This record gives sequence, C-alpha cells and structure tokens, in this order.
Amino acid sequence: MKDFFLSSKAIALLQLFKYIENAETSPTLKEIMLQFLLTKITAIRYLKEIQQDLTELDPKIKLITSDNQYSVVYPAGRSFSATIFRLRFTYIVRTTKFQVMDALFKNNFSSIQALAEATNLSPSTIQNTIKPLKHYFKNFNVSISFRSSQNIIGEPLHIRILMVYTYNAIYRGKVLPDFVTNQSQYSLIVKDHLSFSQRHQLKLLKTVTYFDLIQKKNTVTLTPKLRQLLTAVNDTNPIVIELPGFSEQVLQDESALFGFLLRLLIANYDTSAEKIAIAKAVLALDTAFTNDVQQLLQHFFVAFKLEQNETHFLESFYYLVMTLIYLEFVSVDVTGFLEFSISMSAFKEENINADPVFKSLKSFLSGEAKTYPKLLDSTMGNMLYSLFFFLLDYNVQIKPLKINVQYTKNFYAANMISESLQNVFGSAITFTDRIDQADFIVSDSYENAEALQGDFFLFNNIFNPHDWSTLLSTLLQQVYSKTFYKTVHHDCVTK
Repeated sequence: MKDFFLSSKAIALLQLFKYIENAETSPTLKEIMLQFLLTKITAIRYLKEIQQDLTELDPKIKLITSDNQYSVVYPAGRSFSATIFRLRFTYIVRTTKFQVMDALFKNNFSSIQALAEATNLSPSTIQNTIKPLKHYFKNFNVSISFRSSQNIIGEPLHIRILMVYTYNAIYRGKVLPDFVTNQSQYSLIVKDHLSFSQRHQLKLLKTVTYFDLIQKKNTVTLTPKLRQLLTAVNDTNPIVIELPGFSEQVLQDESALFGFLLRLLIANYDTSAEKIAIAKAVLALDTAFTNDVQQLLQHFFVAFKLEQNETHFLESFYYLVMTLIYLEFVSVDVTGFLEFSISMSAFKEENINADPVFKSLKSFLSGEAKTYPKLLDSTMGNMLYSLFFFLLDYNVQIKPLKINVQYTKNFYAANMISESLQNVFGSAITFTDRIDQADFIVSDSYENAEALQGDFFLFNNIFNPHDWSTLLSTLLQQVYSKTFYKTVHHDCVTK
C-alpha cells in the first residue's frame, strides 16, 4: 500500500535512479537496457525524464554521461538519500489519486463536480480516480461519499489511522503535509535528543492529529478497555495534548492514542528500561487480555526452550502486547506499509536451512490459536508471524564462534590477536586452547588445516594493517554465516 500513489512508470524511474547510484561502476546505456528490459528509445527517454525531474529539484544535480557511462553529481549539501525521497514525493504529488485524496481530507465537497472544480480535474477523471481510492480506503474500514456532510465516512479511529499511515508513507525527509492549523501555538512536550527521522515522524503525527482535532473537529473516543491499556502505556514518557475547546476525557483519550501511535511509528522512542516499565504497568492491570498475552508469551518461552530472564521476558512482553493491542482493538491492516514479510527464498539463496524454524513457528501459532482464538485469529497473520520470528531470534543466545590462535614469530602476538579480536567482536566469539575443537583457526604457520574441522586463516604479519583488515572481514563472515541467523542454527525448535 505504501506505493499505492506511485504509477508503474514512476516506480521504474525510481528503480533506475537507484540502480545508477548503487552500481559498483557507472552503468552504460546497454547495461541499463539489459537490467530493466528496456528498448534503447525507452531507456534514453527515461534517463532524460530523470534528468528533468532532478533539475526541478535542484538545477545543480546533474545526471551526466562520461564514456557512455551514467552517473549523478550532487552539489554541496545534497545527497542521494535526500534526493531519492524528494524525487519519490514529486512523483506522488503529481498523481490524480494523491490530489483527490488530499482535497477530500482537507475539505468537504457536495458533489464530484465541486471536487473537480477545486482540483482542476475533469469530472470523469475524478470518477475514475475515486474508484481505486475507495478500494484503498476500504482497507481501513473507511469509505467515500458525497451524500452526507462529510466525504470521509468511518470510525474516527480508523480515519486517523488512515491519515497517519498514508501521509507517513508519502512525506519523508523535510516535507510535511500543508494542513492549515494553528497547532504551532500549542506545545507538545516530548523527549530530547531525537534523531532527524524521529523528529519528522513525530511532527507528522502531530500535524495529522492536530489537523483532525482543530480543523476537522474529529475526536477519537476510546473504548474503556482500550483506554485502560493505552493509559498504562502512556504513563511512561507521557504525551499530554492540551487544546482549548475539548473535554478532559477527550484530551486524555487523544493523548493516550498519540502516545501509542508514536511508539508504533518511531523506533526506540523509549529506552530498554522504559519499555520494561511500560510492560510492568500493562501487566499490573491484571485483565483477561493482559493475562492471556502473558500466558501466551510464557508458552512461547517454554515451547522453544528460551531462558526466561526478567529483562528479556519483559521486553518481549512489551513488543508482543503492543502488537496485540493494535490487532485486537484497532484491527486495521497496515502491513502493506511495513516490513512484515519473511521470505524463505532469501534463506535458501544463502544455503541456510530455515525450514525447521519456520515450520515450528507455524505449528506453535496454530496450536496457540486454539487456546487464544481472539488474540491470534487475525487476518494480519504476517505481522504476528514476523513478530514471533523476531522474539525467537531476540531471545536465543548466540553460540560464540570458537577461535584458536597460534603464532610462532614471537611469544606475545597470540595474546595481542586474541585481545584485539575480542574487543571488536565481543561475546560473538570465544577462544579455545584446543585447536581440534575450534571453529576458526588463526595462525602464521601451517596447521595441517585439512585434518581439522575449523576454517583456517593464514595471518602473516601482526604489524601489517592490510592483514588485520583481511582477518577482520574474514572473521565477520564466519560470525555471520555461523551465528548471526541464530534462530536457524540452534536446537530449541519444538518437536
């Protein structure tokens, strides 16, 4: 859904721009044609359009050719990361789907004709655009109508979710929706030291919320159960919305909802200790819902033989209960905006046998759904499946890579190598004096490697920076392939 407002051509142009930027060597026209299966005329036309679009963003951004190779040159203060977001935004706001949707959110129209006049589009274009928009809105349990006082019809909570996730997917970088509100005079106290992207998502959430409240007069009323849960979540790093003209209960509900959505949208707004505090506050409610979530998580830890230390269990509870609150009480499918897809093919490409883990997770969730049908009977199965994959990975301890170090040229080098590697890789590695039990052997001599189980690395000179760089990169690959995807290398899958 995040690409709903992009045409197939715009997606192709963005992919072509990324390809030029990320290619190891600047690609030729022929390579571009082969990569995207384009004719020569179409490839040249696409490249010209990209250059024109870049010039509109900044005349100093140049798509240049040298020896028939294409590359992009940026002026000082410009970069690919900023440019790709601006370019994507440009393609979106050009579409009639965005223009019509934006107009419908900002104003109310008595007819398609009135909307056509406001957007400078023909009534037939509006009608053809409304059809896919209605289908898009249906994902949020929201509809479009010209027969009532409001064009956007649905539960206020669902409309808010629609606006938040849609505009969040469109507005990246520095740009924010141009909603007309007087929100700037109402401060909102949040944590300090947020990153640029965190601040931007916060501003967007505030912009949408305040527009909905101040301009549209749309308020969200939480059910008693949801209010109790979100209030507990909002007790840590509380968000307090203060606006005149609204009741205390409305502002409490809006503050609690804002705090909940903020945590779903902004990664690591809370520290680990604060997530644990939220988990404890929610557990203290001692409701049927929270107790079920706790028991489900305990069953998960037992089924997969996970160590139930308090810190990991409470942090796991935080992630699980936040997800299940959304699925149980909001229940709008936003998986199309987020990364909730685990592809088995990606593991197979790396020759990693993930089948036992995936099958075990599916078996666990299917079995628990019989005990907790309300918690796990969701159309958004990908979100749950992805979450439990994360929880399994998060709670399984890495089995450190066993390393044996041998060095013959002086008596202190072996210790220096061990200490240096430990400083870099920490708990991901350990050292053994038994060369026959090592996963990885570092030596400046011949160790009859063919007869040993561990992989062998010939380390010639401890005073050569290149040798150190090669050792570190080789060891990193060893750690990645043998312990990084730890959920597919352990023996805790259920039988």
